[in-house]
Amino acid sequence: MKKFIKWFAKAVVSGILAFAILTGFCFLYYNVPVHSKTADGATDYSWEKNKFYSRGTEGFAMGKTNNEGYVNAFDYEDSTQVNVLIMGSSHMEGYNVPMSKSTAGYLDEMMSDGVVYNIGVSQHTILNCVDNLEAALEKYKPSEYVVIEALELYYSDEKIQSVLDSSMEELESHSGGIIGLLQKNQFFRLMYSQLKAFLRNQNEEQILTSYIPRINLDLYNEMLEKLSKTADKYGAKLIILHQNNLILNDNGSLTPSIDEITRNNFRTVCENNGVIFVDMTDIFIENYNKTHILPHGFSNTSVESGHLNKHGHKLVADALFEIIGEVK
Repeated sequence: MKKFIKWFAKAVVSGILAFAILTGFCFLYYNVPVHSKTADGATDYSWEKNKFYSRGTEGFAMGKTNNEGYVNAFDYEDSTQVNVLIMGSSHMEGYNVPMSKSTAGYLDEMMSDGVVYNIGVSQHTILNCVDNLEAALEKYKPSEYVVIEALELYYSDEKIQSVLDSSMEELESHSGGIIGLLQKNQFFRLMYSQLKAFLRNQNEEQILTSYIPRINLDLYNEMLEKLSKTADKYGAKLIILHQNNLILNDNGSLTPSIDEITRNNFRTVCENNGVIFVDMTDIFIENYNKTHILPHGFSNTSVESGHLNKHGHKLVADALFEIIGEVK
């Protein structure tokens, strides 16, 4: 019995020590804040406020969220005059690059005057941004531009209709209960993230056909008309930024994951509604042909996969600055 108790005590101590070491390692390797529902509706959720973060799973970056839980180098106050508002997904969020090497960081450096405010948050597709646009404009009132990032361009008629009907489901936040409590620990936060990624991959439908779905031009026109009217209501010019995933072929060439017909159809719908459409596809490919540097992926990830790296962010910022220039 004494031997068992002694063995059990050693096992408990060893377990506590191992847990402490793993938690310490994850403090730098993957220390990402927990998200919670946003009361103002500008985004479905935001991260913990004034929270240190670090991430080494893709590239390596660290910093601190601002007083609203977004990735900006400054806090937002009611008196802050925002000139350019950026909305989008984790690509615009920029957790994978130093804050100064994100799209918002580069743009802020290029503009001698004006404030660029970034509310890009993980998993927010263009549909989420469309759903949140009026609330975001009502709060931040950008005097010049609102930029919405769009990675994907094709969505089903049902999803588009849910945006038009204002019946789209909000992104789920797990900041409460036992899940929220466990995520406060860096090691459990990493485990939770990996579990979500695994389940998401399991649920994704694999398209095993060469058929490429085409966007419903009528429904997309309704959505873009709604977007345009909302932006006009608040006196902001609307830019939709499409940054296409690229597939690296065996011969070294790149193939866009979203085909030219779909991109051109989307461009036409944007132009018909007075929306500026910025397609990064050709810019990414031309830059790769010159420099052999991919816009996505890092030295510690698979080639071509993952989020925008600092080179991709710089190309995006340059393309936006050509349109935005110096604000008034």
